Amino acid sequence: MAVAISGGAATNINARIRQIVDREDTAYFSDAQLLMYTQMATDEFLQQYYTIFEASQDARDKLEGLVKTETVSFASPFTKQLNTLASTYYRLLSARLTSSPKTSVKVIQLADYSAYLNDPFNKADADNPVIYEEGGFLKTLGLTATTSIDLTYLSYTTTWTELTNHSFEEIAQIAARKILQTLGDPRYQLMQAEVLERNTILGGGSTKRGK
Repeated sequence: MAVAISGGAATNINARIRQIVDREDTAYFSDAQLLMYTQMATDEFLQQYYTIFEASQDARDKLEGLVKTETVSFASPFTKQLNTLASTYYRLLSARLTSSPKTSVKVIQLADYSAYLNDPFNKADADNPVIYEEGGFLKTLGLTATTSIDLTYLSYTTTWTELTNHSFEEIAQIAARKILQTLGDPRYQLMQAEVLERNTILGGGSTKRGK
């Protein structure tokens, strides 16, 4: 998609949204109202690409600004509250011990917890720790002493300027589509069909948020 918006000024994206929806019988939206629509559009944009992040280079390129790496010290009970991370957390991508030999910490799902706790063939230990998410915390298994871990995770935002420049046009298109939906404008159906077609090409990206 061509970039029609230069820079990250709100006046630029607002002008682009008005250009898309403009028609004689279209209601005027203030800058404050357009801000709310760009926030909703940013959320939809993220959900669309979060779901295919690991499978699509296009998604990784568009969300590269939201990939954060943070060094965290895990001490007994070896957990980290998600809302204390430097950026708003969305999903853990990888974890690695900070100190040499920088062993990878395996990321597991909560459903696999019992296997790493009780199975002698999979049991986590200090040489092979694991990490998982539960109840607003990142929790580890296998650590026995205070340990520093480099966490790489996807962060969340509704601020469109935190995305890469080549995403701004798509944000404007989504915001315009949401405005047309609010107005009951027949152009909404056409734009929605284009979105569904694009998502199919990308690999089934959903506009709904899910972990």
